[in-house]
Amino acid sequence: MIEVKNSHKSSVPSDWVMISSTKAVSRFHSPFIIENYRHLNQLREQLVLDCSAEWLNFLDHFSEHYHPVSKAIGHLATVDCLFSLAQVAKQGDYCRPTVQDNCQEIIIKNGRHPVIDVLLGEQDQYVPNTTNLSGDGERVMIITGPNMGGKSSYIKQVALITIMAQIGSYVPAEESTVGIVDGIFTR
Repeated sequence: MIEVKNSHKSSVPSDWVMISSTKAVSRFHSPFIIENYRHLNQLREQLVLDCSAEWLNFLDHFSEHYHPVSKAIGHLATVDCLFSLAQVAKQGDYCRPTVQDNCQEIIIKNGRHPVIDVLLGEQDQYVPNTTNLSGDGERVMIITGPNMGGKSSYIKQVALITIMAQIGSYVPAEESTVGIVDGIFTR
């Protein structure tokens, strides 16, 4: 925009278009700007149309190869999970759990929450916990304590260690023995 004081407004060429004005100044577009702005808007519209057409073209071509690509992505996801479990197993403070299908027990000696343990890192602020639950002995635990005392962290720790053991991962504990678990419920 070209800004002109209102006292000089009469010297502006007649083919210029006034866009806005205040008490002191008026703003104009020259014919060159108007034409190029119109052309720019046409190009933007054409770009949107071309992008939409190319996207539909891509989807048509991709649909021909969807099943092999989907299968490859599934295999890649499996490899990624196995690689992640191998990385966890290499950590020195994780143990290989024992999973027994003939007993109903969750025994975790000095277990740690896998996420909180990583977040705290070398600070050693997380206190390990031991859990002994079995079908023949203590089957239920009532967890009490003050707000922000770590109750839910402990419950989630036991659940995560149990799930990690079930999928074949090493777990953050000194020892762990887990029976087959088909559900985890907390309240």
